[in-house]
Amino acid sequence: MKIVSFIEPTQPDLIQKILTYCGLADEPPRAPPNAPPPGFRELRYVTDLDVVHDPGPAEPVWSAD
Repeated sequence: MKIVSFIEPTQPDLIQKILTYCGLADEPPRAPPNAPPPGFRELRYVTDLDVVHDPGPAEPVWSAD
């Protein structure tokens, strides 16, 4: 699969044509996703520049937060 085109949000007529062609024009918008459960910890992308290189423990240390 490869991307051949982008649709800008400023092209509502084109978006409507595509939805009509796919048979999705009359469907109501979906509700937003539910909130994450309490205590959910989101993964965060870090680069090498974000990592502090120190000779910490050899095994990962997990905190209870």
